[in-house]
Amino acid sequence: MKRPHNYLSWWIWAVYALLAGISIPWYWPAADTRMVIGFPLWVVVSVSGSFAVSCFTAWLFICRWPDDEEEDEA
Repeated sequence: MKRPHNYLSWWIWAVYALLAGISIPWYWPAADTRMVIGFPLWVVVSVSGSFAVSCFTAWLFICRWPDDEEEDEA
């Protein structure tokens, strides 16, 4: 018997909260002038965090989205 998916489990929300915390640059000091490939470091981290949110969401859709067969069985 296949274990039912919990589509809104706590760990999904925890990952989204962590990635949102990384993506929002509210914690960067105003005086930080470090640059990476011509951009401020906070921009690179924010864009990387946004990319990670997109990848995680895509993974959820690919791996955890219910199949039509599962809906028919329920």
